[in-house]
Amino acid sequence: MSDASRPIRVIGIGNRDRGDDALGPLVADALVERLPETVDVVEHSGEVAGLVDLMTGARAVYLVDAAVMGLEPGNLRVFDASAVPLPALGGAFSSHALGLSEAIELARALDSLPPVCQVFAVEAASFGAGEGLSPPLEDTLPRVTQAVMDRIRQENEDA
Repeated sequence: MSDASRPIRVIGIGNRDRGDDALGPLVADALVERLPETVDVVEHSGEVAGLVDLMTGARAVYLVDAAVMGLEPGNLRVFDASAVPLPALGGAFSSHALGLSEAIELARALDSLPPVCQVFAVEAASFGAGEGLSPPLEDTLPRVTQAVMDRIRQENEDA
């Protein structure tokens, strides 16, 4: 398979019914109509095997997730996980017990990690059941959406 035929994929990770954990799926919603049809935009719960499957065969993946990193809620950090493992940041990196970090490292071990693997992690305030996004994440949603779009454009220009 030529590199051009391999998909570019955005994966919004989270659960729409768990407060700030809805960020990934909401960013995916915002991107669906704003990216070319050549970019797959999907929502995923964060389960390890499923994430590895979604990464396998892609030329680039952009993962968006709410995280616990010890920052102020709403702060965005972007990690190049294709180069090095995600850093061990105070507490669980993701809101999922096993998930994003483990999926990336499993994909790396299986030689399935795409050449481009960018993680957009946003510090969450609350993962309460039935809650909507907290005000800091509501405010950050457009900025995260734009950051993903900008990174995809930049990677495509550099390719």
